[in-house]
Amino acid sequence: MRADVKPLTHWLIYRGYSVRFSRRRPESVQGVIATPEGELAFDYEPQSMTIHLPDRTVVINQYGWEIDRGQPEQDDLS
Repeated sequence: MRADVKPLTHWLIYRGYSVRFSRRRPESVQGVIATPEGELAFDYEPQSMTIHLPDRTVVINQYGWEIDRGQPEQDDLS
């Protein structure tokens, strides 16, 4: 079974970005997004429709619309 990237693809199109996938598995999709400001590595979780970017985490719905935006999770180094 392949990962459903349709919501991610919609989100990318709405923003005018292009994408290169480097790994596509049912539980996780990785690649690089090309933006006007430069390239961003990403990790997409199809089950939760969560996009992890270097500077934030975005949750989208099945149509690619953002429903939540947050900061990336920080590892506790203490």
